[in-house]
Amino acid sequence: MPIPLPKERHLQYGLAILWLALQSFFIFRYGVRVMGDSEAYVTYGRNIAEHFYFADNYQLKYVGYPIFLAVIFKLGFGLKGVIICQTLISGLAAVALYKTTHRLAGNYIAPVLATLLFIGWYDLQFYNGFILTESLYISSLIFAFHLLAKSRSIRQSVWVVPVLFYIALIRPNGFIAFVAYFAYLFTIAFTSIRSTKYKTVLALLVTLIPLAAILVVDRYLLQQFTIVETYQKGQLIFWYDGLLVHSDKPIVMPPADASPLAKMLLFIKENTSYFLRMSLYRFLLFWGNVKPFYSVLHNAVIVLVLYPLYFFSVKAMVATKRMPLPLSMFVAFLLLQQCFITTVTSEDWNGRFLMSLIAFVFMYGSIGISWQLEKWWPKYKPSAKAAVPAAP
Repeated sequence: MPIPLPKERHLQYGLAILWLALQSFFIFRYGVRVMGDSEAYVTYGRNIAEHFYFADNYQLKYVGYPIFLAVIFKLGFGLKGVIICQTLISGLAAVALYKTTHRLAGNYIAPVLATLLFIGWYDLQFYNGFILTESLYISSLIFAFHLLAKSRSIRQSVWVVPVLFYIALIRPNGFIAFVAYFAYLFTIAFTSIRSTKYKTVLALLVTLIPLAAILVVDRYLLQQFTIVETYQKGQLIFWYDGLLVHSDKPIVMPPADASPLAKMLLFIKENTSYFLRMSLYRFLLFWGNVKPFYSVLHNAVIVLVLYPLYFFSVKAMVATKRMPLPLSMFVAFLLLQQCFITTVTSEDWNGRFLMSLIAFVFMYGSIGISWQLEKWWPKYKPSAKAAVPAAP
């Protein structure tokens, strides 16, 4: 049965109090946390703030984050101010997630559940305290999807482009958001065209997009990454030697002066069986998210919560009578691209590649669960399908 408005408000207040309590605990207990590239980001950010200097180095591919740091430094705040700002932005992202889920689901159960998962998932929220790109990247993706969900036309959806551009500046793999947006536009256009001939022409033109993306990835984004070299070590999880895959024959490495994409293609050709085994294990690690060094309780929570959410996410995506297909395509392309990148490169020790997009699993999974509840309790009033942007 529908939740009365007062109860909805009480649930919203409860979520706000829970968010405030958890974030206060993280900040006062752990404070500012650094690792990996944190020091380089801070140095780059200070150079921008003090000298407006953009060094042509590895961090340039992540320049959106140092710019964010530079703005905070310019305002007179330090690293504590950075994590507080990241936390506040994440809180706004939680509000956007709630509103978007409510819009798509048409009920209050889905947004409450999705937001509860978002603010309570430690593996996601602890990034707010790190001087790393993850927190800002995650929040920006949620804001982008919120704008798309609000769009009533393709013209309105164009407002998301500046956000997508900034996402691409935060992390090199941020380009996946642009590709997902093209999938969103293609779906609207393809479903609006009646002529089979024009649909075929459109499909052929769209094949140029992944080709262009591959060229950009090969010539720009991957130039300073050692992708093939990780296969030589047999590491399935970056920085972890407790889970290795061994080749049954000597590994043939590509020429050192080849481009990243050429290296990968040559490596696959010479080590096909080994590559496929490594990719399969990484695929399972990406979606499975469990890790041998996590506690039994940690892995159990992942299995009991995430795995059912995957199922209900798919159910929500394929329910095209209620869920706008273009939005589902946007989310599906985000997830599949990140899965592919992780599968052919490396899973990280903290599962951050899935965590960067897990909010969409929370969102769609919660919607799928709420719609299932409607079937079990017919009095639970269903809503109309969310609006689909019209082709121009």
